[in-house]
Amino acid sequence: MLEAMMLEDTAKRKLTLFKLLATFSNQQHSINFFEKRLDYSYSRVVYLLELIQQDLSKITDEEVKILQVDGVRYKQTITYDSYYQYLITQSIPYQLLISILFHPNDDLTQFCQKHYQSRTTVVRKSKLLSDYFKEFNIKLNTSKLSLYGDERIVRITLYTLIWLASQGTNLPKIDNNPIDYIEITKVISPYFPDSFSYSADKQITLILDIIYLRVKSGHLVTEKTMIAPYIPTSPAYAKIFFGDLIKETDILEAEAQYAAYLLIATPNFFRNNDHRLTLLSDYLKNQTNSATKLLEEFCAVFKQEFMPSDFSWEDAPILFGNIANIIFSTTISEKPFPTLFHLINHSSYSKNEYYYQLLTYFKALFHKISKRKNFGWLKENIEQLSDTLAALLVPLYESYQVNKIVRIALIAESNYLLIQPLKQFIEELPFVQLVAYSHGKFSSFDFVVATSSYLIPEECHVPTFVFRFSADNDEQYIGLYQAIKAVHNQKGVDPTY
Repeated sequence: MLEAMMLEDTAKRKLTLFKLLATFSNQQHSINFFEKRLDYSYSRVVYLLELIQQDLSKITDEEVKILQVDGVRYKQTITYDSYYQYLITQSIPYQLLISILFHPNDDLTQFCQKHYQSRTTVVRKSKLLSDYFKEFNIKLNTSKLSLYGDERIVRITLYTLIWLASQGTNLPKIDNNPIDYIEITKVISPYFPDSFSYSADKQITLILDIIYLRVKSGHLVTEKTMIAPYIPTSPAYAKIFFGDLIKETDILEAEAQYAAYLLIATPNFFRNNDHRLTLLSDYLKNQTNSATKLLEEFCAVFKQEFMPSDFSWEDAPILFGNIANIIFSTTISEKPFPTLFHLINHSSYSKNEYYYQLLTYFKALFHKISKRKNFGWLKENIEQLSDTLAALLVPLYESYQVNKIVRIALIAESNYLLIQPLKQFIEELPFVQLVAYSHGKFSSFDFVVATSSYLIPEECHVPTFVFRFSADNDEQYIGLYQAIKAVHNQKGVDPTY
């Protein structure tokens, strides 16, 4: 999704071609070689190669020649990921985000002058970015290069997009920067896992920069939320961070609460002995609000409907903490907000039947709850909340599906040399049990693998797969795995709500 928002078609084509160049690095090939593999015209391949040459020369600060007299040859000096991030961070939409944050006094005219672009071009190239902001009720005023909407969501959106594009690297420096990053990191370290790690340090730095720059340019969080996070709030620490930028006590308290909210805005539990679990436990004992009610009901229903009777959330503290963060952050904001998870491709869940069982059930559950008093806000959050929780919990749910083992009967020639590789492949699948075929006893197995269609009993009603030794074995093994996995995904009765 990030690529669709940030990159134009030409940049996407450059990436596709560069991936091929990297694959065949240090090898010499003709233009036609790439033309055939990409279904691009000859002239387009040449044009894209010229553009890639220019980009790589800028990145490495030395001339890069890919187009040779006798063909195409690329000695790899830049990885695909590095080139990907270069194209993303050079894009007009990304540069607009940087301008909005770091140069709030620039308008569209000044931006166009700096980047040698026409106003029409910038507006056209930033349309998908503007549409993305609209999904969260944020308006991008392109003429003024300003964002209008809930300031809490604006900051999260800026963080999510900038982090995913750059990981906080190569950002402009803040003039006369007053932020004491080390001291602030010490303050939040009990509430942010691995806060002194290399990656977390970059995350903390970026979000602190965003908060400081937004406040400095007059964009403040002015009101506290009805529900407080379970992380303790400290206006005293907020005062240290903001200094004289914020003088009003109410606004300082709201900003301090927002800082605590950010610490629970993602599912960031990784350890069983996390100190925050104690804070969460105490909060649940002493507070009753929409967040605590939704969390308790969801966890109780999930345990009852999907887990064995002896399951206890005390045995899964990391998952419980992450469920709490997902539900609390949504309940406190009462509106959708962007997440890194939903900006990346998580299509790996698309073929998982257990994920869809959970997703369908959760959507029905939240739809029912949304009809209750004080839970109407849930309606516009059902899709994102259900998707996030289903992805979080599907490994746990799947791990308890011991009755989902696929029993496979193998019907083949009595030839060890032929059968052994196939038999070994089947037995190595973790969700499979190879059983002896008993003629007519179809209830004793779920799937039949035969080496010829003539070996499949006429009265067989279970799914089958014919593995012909005369065919392409590699392709057949892929097809066999997919067929077995399809049976595995369909086993059992889907829970309904």
